[in-house]
Amino acid sequence: MKINAAGGLFRGYSMSGFCGNEAVASTPLPGRAKCDQLTLSKQVLTAIQARNKIRELEQAEKDACSSPEVQMFNSTKKAVKILKICSKIAARIQAGDNVPLKDLQYLMKNNPLAYKMAMASRKPKKDPKECESVVPKERLGEGQSDGDTGGRASSDGEGSFGISSAGGFSGGSGAGTGGA
Repeated sequence: MKINAAGGLFRGYSMSGFCGNEAVASTPLPGRAKCDQLTLSKQVLTAIQARNKIRELEQAEKDACSSPEVQMFNSTKKAVKILKICSKIAARIQAGDNVPLKDLQYLMKNNPLAYKMAMASRKPKKDPKECESVVPKERLGEGQSDGDTGGRASSDGEGSFGISSAGGFSGGSGAGTGGA
Protein backbone atom coordinates (compact mmCIF):
# COMPACT_ATOMS: atom_id res chain seq x y z
CA MET A 1 0.00 0.00 0.00
CA LYS A 2 1.09 3.49 -0.76
CA ILE A 3 0.04 6.85 0.59
CA ASN A 4 -1.12 9.41 -1.93
CA ALA A 5 -0.48 13.17 -1.89
CA ALA A 6 -3.71 13.90 -0.04
CA GLY A 7 -2.66 11.68 2.88
CA GLY A 8 -5.00 8.80 2.07
CA LEU A 9 -4.21 5.25 1.10
CA PHE A 10 -3.36 4.63 -2.53
CA ARG A 11 -5.48 1.80 -3.93
CA GLY A 12 -4.88 2.37 -7.58
CA TYR A 13 -4.03 -1.16 -8.70
CA SER A 14 -6.78 -3.58 -9.46
CA MET A 15 -6.49 -7.13 -10.68
CA SER A 16 -8.82 -8.06 -13.45
CA GLY A 17 -8.48 -11.76 -12.88
CA PHE A 18 -6.27 -14.59 -11.89
CA CYS A 19 -4.60 -14.89 -15.24
CA GLY A 20 -1.59 -12.83 -14.68
CA ASN A 21 -2.83 -9.82 -16.58
CA GLU A 22 -0.94 -6.72 -15.73
CA ALA A 23 -2.44 -4.55 -13.18
CA VAL A 24 -4.19 -1.48 -14.48
CA ALA A 25 -3.15 1.60 -12.57
CA SER A 26 -5.84 4.09 -11.87
CA THR A 27 -5.04 7.70 -11.10
CA PRO A 28 -4.93 8.73 -7.46
CA LEU A 29 -7.78 11.25 -7.65
CA PRO A 30 -6.10 13.80 -9.90
CA GLY A 31 -9.11 16.13 -10.05
CA ARG A 32 -9.42 16.35 -6.29
CA ALA A 33 -5.78 17.38 -5.75
CA LYS A 34 -6.14 20.18 -8.27
CA CYS A 35 -9.40 21.20 -6.65
CA ASP A 36 -7.77 21.29 -3.20
CA GLN A 37 -4.92 23.42 -4.52
CA LEU A 38 -7.37 25.75 -6.22
CA THR A 39 -9.45 26.07 -3.04
CA LEU A 40 -6.36 26.84 -0.95
CA SER A 41 -5.17 29.35 -3.53
CA LYS A 42 -8.52 31.13 -3.45
CA GLN A 43 -8.52 31.21 0.36
CA VAL A 44 -5.00 32.63 0.47
CA LEU A 45 -5.91 35.17 -2.19
CA THR A 46 -8.98 36.37 -0.24
CA ALA A 47 -6.91 36.60 2.96
CA ILE A 48 -4.25 38.68 1.20
CA GLN A 49 -6.90 40.91 -0.36
CA ALA A 50 -8.52 41.46 3.05
CA ARG A 51 -5.14 42.33 4.58
CA ASN A 52 -4.42 44.77 1.73
CA LYS A 53 -7.82 46.38 2.16
CA ILE A 54 -7.16 46.88 5.89
CA ARG A 55 -3.78 48.45 5.08
CA GLU A 56 -5.40 50.77 2.53
CA LEU A 57 -8.01 51.87 5.08
CA GLU A 58 -5.33 52.50 7.72
CA GLN A 59 -3.28 54.51 5.22
CA ALA A 60 -6.34 56.52 4.20
CA GLU A 61 -7.03 57.28 7.87
CA LYS A 62 -3.43 58.43 8.39
CA ASP A 63 -3.64 60.60 5.28
CA ALA A 64 -6.91 62.10 6.48
CA CYS A 65 -5.37 63.00 9.86
CA SER A 66 -2.38 64.65 8.24
CA SER A 67 -4.32 66.70 5.71
CA PRO A 68 -3.99 70.49 5.97
CA GLU A 69 -7.71 70.93 6.63
CA VAL A 70 -7.63 68.61 9.63
CA GLN A 71 -4.50 70.27 10.98
CA MET A 72 -6.10 73.69 10.60
CA PHE A 73 -9.25 72.47 12.34
CA ASN A 74 -7.25 71.03 15.25
CA SER A 75 -5.18 74.18 15.69
CA THR A 76 -8.31 76.36 15.55
CA LYS A 77 -10.03 74.11 18.08
CA LYS A 78 -7.04 74.41 20.42
CA ALA A 79 -6.92 78.21 19.99
CA VAL A 80 -10.63 78.53 20.78
CA LYS A 81 -10.20 76.40 23.91
CA ILE A 82 -7.33 78.61 25.12
CA LEU A 83 -9.31 81.76 24.30
CA LYS A 84 -12.29 80.49 26.29
CA ILE A 85 -10.14 79.85 29.35
CA CYS A 86 -8.46 83.25 29.00
CA SER A 87 -11.82 85.03 28.75
CA LYS A 88 -13.05 83.31 31.95
CA ILE A 89 -9.92 84.40 33.80
CA ALA A 90 -10.17 87.96 32.44
CA ALA A 91 -13.85 88.19 33.45
CA ARG A 92 -12.97 87.17 37.00
CA ILE A 93 -10.22 89.77 37.15
CA GLN A 94 -12.55 92.49 35.83
CA ALA A 95 -15.16 91.55 38.42
CA GLY A 96 -12.61 92.19 41.17
CA ASP A 97 -12.36 88.61 42.39
CA ASN A 98 -9.14 87.03 43.66
CA VAL A 99 -7.75 84.88 40.87
CA PRO A 100 -5.11 82.16 41.52
CA LEU A 101 -1.57 83.01 40.49
CA LYS A 102 -1.48 80.08 38.05
CA ASP A 103 -4.47 81.51 36.22
CA LEU A 104 -2.84 84.94 36.03
CA GLN A 105 0.32 83.42 34.61
CA TYR A 106 -1.70 81.42 32.09
CA LEU A 107 -3.50 84.57 30.96
CA MET A 108 -0.26 86.57 30.73
CA LYS A 109 1.39 83.83 28.68
CA ASN A 110 -1.47 83.09 26.28
CA ASN A 111 -3.20 86.47 25.91
CA PRO A 112 -1.20 89.42 27.27
CA LEU A 113 -3.57 91.98 25.75
CA ALA A 114 -6.56 90.49 27.59
CA TYR A 115 -4.52 90.54 30.81
CA LYS A 116 -3.71 94.25 30.38
CA MET A 117 -7.32 95.14 29.57
CA ALA A 118 -8.69 93.07 32.47
CA MET A 119 -6.32 94.76 34.93
CA ALA A 120 -7.14 98.20 33.54
CA SER A 121 -10.90 97.64 33.82
CA ARG A 122 -10.79 95.89 37.21
CA LYS A 123 -13.53 96.91 39.66
CA PRO A 124 -12.40 96.59 43.28
CA LYS A 125 -14.75 94.74 45.66
CA LYS A 126 -15.03 94.98 49.43
CA ASP A 127 -15.24 91.20 49.76
CA PRO A 128 -13.63 89.65 46.68
CA LYS A 129 -14.57 86.07 45.95
CA GLU A 130 -11.78 83.45 46.02
CA CYS A 131 -11.93 81.78 42.60
CA GLU A 132 -10.80 78.28 41.80
CA SER A 133 -8.39 77.69 38.96
CA VAL A 134 -9.86 77.23 35.49
CA VAL A 135 -6.55 76.17 33.96
CA PRO A 136 -6.75 72.56 32.69
CA LYS A 137 -5.00 69.86 34.72
CA GLU A 138 -2.25 69.23 32.13
CA ARG A 139 -1.49 72.96 32.16
CA LEU A 140 -1.66 72.96 35.95
CA GLY A 141 1.16 70.41 36.14
CA GLU A 142 3.33 72.60 33.91
CA GLY A 143 2.39 75.71 35.87
CA GLN A 144 3.42 74.28 39.24
CA SER A 145 7.08 74.89 38.53
CA ASP A 146 6.18 78.45 37.48
CA GLY A 147 3.89 78.77 40.50
CA ASP A 148 6.73 77.91 42.87
CA THR A 149 8.82 80.75 41.46
CA GLY A 150 5.86 83.12 41.56
CA GLY A 151 5.03 82.04 45.12
CA ARG A 152 8.50 83.00 46.32
CA ALA A 153 8.30 86.34 44.58
CA SER A 154 4.93 87.17 46.14
CA SER A 155 6.14 86.20 49.64
CA ASP A 156 9.02 88.68 49.25
CA GLY A 157 6.63 91.44 48.21
CA GLU A 158 2.90 91.32 48.69
CA GLY A 159 1.88 88.08 50.40
CA SER A 160 -0.43 85.32 49.19
CA PHE A 161 -1.41 84.63 45.62
CA GLY A 162 -4.87 86.15 46.12
CA ILE A 163 -3.39 89.53 46.84
CA SER A 164 -1.04 89.32 43.87
CA SER A 165 -3.94 89.76 41.47
CA ALA A 166 -4.92 92.93 43.33
CA GLY A 167 -1.25 93.95 43.64
CA GLY A 168 -0.91 93.84 39.88
CA PHE A 169 -3.65 96.47 39.66
CA SER A 170 -2.49 98.81 42.39
CA GLY A 171 1.22 99.12 41.78
CA GLY A 172 2.19 96.38 39.41
CA SER A 173 4.52 94.85 42.00
CA GLY A 174 2.49 91.65 42.31
CA ALA A 175 2.72 88.51 40.20
CA GLY A 176 3.52 90.24 36.92
CA THR A 177 6.79 91.96 37.83
CA GLY A 178 7.83 90.14 41.01
CA GLY A 179 8.86 86.97 39.15
CA ALA A 180 11.11 88.79 36.63
